[in-house]
Amino acid sequence: MAILSYNSFLWNSVNLHGVHSPFVFKIAKALLTKTNTPVKTDNPQVLSQEATEILCRIMVNLRCERMVALGEDTTAINQLIRKCAEELNHKIWFLSTFAPISGNLDMIYISAMDSQAILPQIESLSSNIGSNTVCIISKIHNSAQAEYDWETLKKNPRITVSIDTYHLGIVFFRPEQAKEHFNIRTKTSKVTDFTLGARDLWGLLYKQS
Repeated sequence: MAILSYNSFLWNSVNLHGVHSPFVFKIAKALLTKTNTPVKTDNPQVLSQEATEILCRIMVNLRCERMVALGEDTTAINQLIRKCAEELNHKIWFLSTFAPISGNLDMIYISAMDSQAILPQIESLSSNIGSNTVCIISKIHNSAQAEYDWETLKKNPRITVSIDTYHLGIVFFRPEQAKEHFNIRTKTSKVTDFTLGARDLWGLLYKQS
């Protein structure tokens, strides 16, 4: 299976105008709202600059304070999140799965791992996952296997909202919401918005013809 190119992702993506769910609109707005100070990644092999910016936007704009990092590279990820919190004057509490966690988590960050490993990790925190808990999956388009695992994860019946930003995947467990998936672009561009707007208009006219 060929790895999805960024241009292919853009062609099938939407911005705020393409999101009709109030909950997902709130998430999309958080993804698009830039932080006051862009945080530079210290380790692009672990997290790209684009993914770092998206992660910081999620953390600050959705006011995520209680978080857990799982999987590979957790030390580097925690250091990066701590840097983001310090530079943006944001409070963050790092919790560990090695001790009981009380209450819901605001954010779960899962470093690259296969889908069969991701779900048990999430299940172990099921009592701490609420309808607004943001679960972030890294490197979903880094390889054909990563894309296969992401597609498998999206199909899980417990995951009702999934968002592909290309650089990061985001999932929510919201039993009160119908299952939906969105490709959301996190950068604004007049050229891209015009091109994709023309695509949508053409599709609408074609259906009516």
